[in-house]
Amino acid sequence: MKINLQHIGKCLFQFSIFVSVMFFSITAFSQVEKEKLFWSATRKLKAEDFEIKLSSNATGPGFAQFSIDYSVNGFDFLTKNFNKRVQNYMIPAASTIDTTQNNDAFLNYQQSLFDISEIYVRRFRKALRENRKQALKGTDYAKQLNATILSDFSKRRAEYSNATNFGTNLVEQQNWQRLIHQELAALENYAYEK
Repeated sequence: MKINLQHIGKCLFQFSIFVSVMFFSITAFSQVEKEKLFWSATRKLKAEDFEIKLSSNATGPGFAQFSIDYSVNGFDFLTKNFNKRVQNYMIPAASTIDTTQNNDAFLNYQQSLFDISEIYVRRFRKALRENRKQALKGTDYAKQLNATILSDFSKRRAEYSNATNFGTNLVEQQNWQRLIHQELAALENYAYEK
């Protein structure tokens, strides 16, 4: 039996390239996922989640950068569940916090904004599910729905911020937290985990 060392060497080289590509792809995907802090019913925002640390109150106590993402194509409308297709996350690397002050009210305020964002993400998921046939005509429906959801979320965020004076009016903050909790519970079937 004759062994072709040149052929074996070529196969090993191709295999090592394949393994390298897979390793770098997995590493890159993992890094992208680490750059996102997904909304969670059980995990609340902490000061450590804000990667840009400020030591001056000149710009306010800070800012959390939230994002609503969706990935929908023609074949997705064959599924009954869109919960994994619409995501709600914070971008820690783009979020700031003033480390020189007590941040309890700031963190409650930002968590409430994150929760309000989750309400609108769940409404987005619900609308996609209920209007699957409309969406079969193309992804324009999802784009239009996304624009509507983002606009509605922005209006609600402003309403909440004004009513609670950016989370500093504790009575109004508690009222809003109860309302937010009720709305999240009403849309529980559209949570990412479901």
